[in-house]
Amino acid sequence: MSASEPAQKASTHMQDGHDTVDRDTVFANYKSVFSRQFAVSLAVEFIGTMFFQILGGSAAKDMGAFVNAFALAVWIYVAANISGGHLNPAVSFSTCVCGFYPLLHTIIYVILQICGAICGAWALSGLVPGASAGMGDGGPGCFDSTVISSELTGKQVFWWECLMTFTLISCVYACGVAKPGHGSHTPLAVGLSLFACAASGGQYTGGALNPARVLGPFVVFDCGEDWAGLYVGAQALAAVFAMSVFAFVSGLGPLNPRMSKNALGLSWPEAMFLWITGSPPSRMQVTGKENISDFRVQIKNYHRDKNVRSEAVLL
Repeated sequence: MSASEPAQKASTHMQDGHDTVDRDTVFANYKSVFSRQFAVSLAVEFIGTMFFQILGGSAAKDMGAFVNAFALAVWIYVAANISGGHLNPAVSFSTCVCGFYPLLHTIIYVILQICGAICGAWALSGLVPGASAGMGDGGPGCFDSTVISSELTGKQVFWWECLMTFTLISCVYACGVAKPGHGSHTPLAVGLSLFACAASGGQYTGGALNPARVLGPFVVFDCGEDWAGLYVGAQALAAVFAMSVFAFVSGLGPLNPRMSKNALGLSWPEAMFLWITGSPPSRMQVTGKENISDFRVQIKNYHRDKNVRSEAVLL
C-alpha cells in the first residue's frame, strides 16, 4: 500500500463524516487537542464530573447506590456523544493504556475530571448544612473512617475497591468500546454496574470506583488522608486489570503502538506519536483533522488478514 492510499481513504471518510465523532464506540470518541470539539469535550467532562460529585456526594446513605448509579448514567448520556462520557480518571487511563484513547488527551481529561470533582465538593461545602471546607472526616462525599467499615483492614478496602472498579471498567469496555457495543444502552449499563457494586462492596468502602470522587472531597474537606492513596491505587490497578482482560479477549486498541505499527505500516516513532497525540503522521493526512477512526478500513483489513493467516496455520 502506498503512503497516499491511507490519506485518500481518510479524506473520503472525513468528507462523508463531516468531522463527527464515532458514535458506535462512545468511550473512544476524540478529536484533535486544537479543535473546538476537544475544548467542548473538556468542558463537558468537567461539568459532568462536577455534577456527579454533587449528586453522589449528597445522597442519603440508604439511597447512595441508587443515586450514584442513576447520576452516572444520566451524565454519561449527556456527555457520551460529545466527550465520550468518561467522567472517571480510571476509565480514561485504562482506555489510553489499551490503545483506544491518546495519551495527551487522557492527561488533560484526568486533570479536568479531578478539577470538576473538586469544584463539586466545594459546592457541597456550601449546599450541605453543617459542611465546611477543611472540616476533616465526615464531609459530604468523603471516603474516610466515617464511611469505611471499622472491621475492614486496609488490604480488604484495597481489594474491594479494585474488584468493584474492575467490574465498572469491564462494563465500559464491553458496552462502550468493543464493537458493535450496546449503543444508547451503554450509559444505563454502566450505571447499573455501579449500582451492583455500590449495593455490594459499597457497604464496606462507600463504593468510590473513581479517583476523582476520592480526590475531590479529599482536597476540599481534608478528609480520608490515610485512605485516599489506597483507593486511588486500587482503582488504578483495576484499570490495568480490566484493560489486560479486554486486550486478551478482543485485542489491543488501534492506538496502541504495537497494533498501529503493524496495521498501518508505521515506524516505531510514528506509532508512538500516534498513541501520544491521536494524530497519524503527516504523510497519511490530507485535511489535518484525521484521527484513528479515519483508518478503520485498514485496521479492519489487518485483523481480517491476521485471522485468515491464523486459520491457515491451524489447518
